Amino acid sequence: MELNLEEAKKYIAEKFRNQGDFDFVSEADFNAMLDSLLALDQAYLVEIGDEEPYDEDVIFDRMHADLAKKFPSLKTYLMRFVDDYMDFMEQYLVSIDAVDWE
Repeated sequence: MELNLEEAKKYIAEKFRNQGDFDFVSEADFNAMLDSLLALDQAYLVEIGDEEPYDEDVIFDRMHADLAKKFPSLKTYLMRFVDDYMDFMEQYLVSIDAVDWE
């Protein structure tokens, strides 16, 4: 199944907005952060292919390191942002029946 990144972004952004924990982040930074995470996630999926398992620890570390470089002023909040992103992406994938729990 091909993932529609724009739909995923809309879904995840809405989850963040409803949560309200990152309302202090500018819209431009929020979108840039979300775009970075989506791009890293997709690159990781290509890297591991169909045969390797998705290692949440590996991708979490990559995502956190990337955002820490790009948004040092938000360093205190980035672990939570990445963790929430990963939860919201999983919820999105479940909502479109794209998760195989085997």
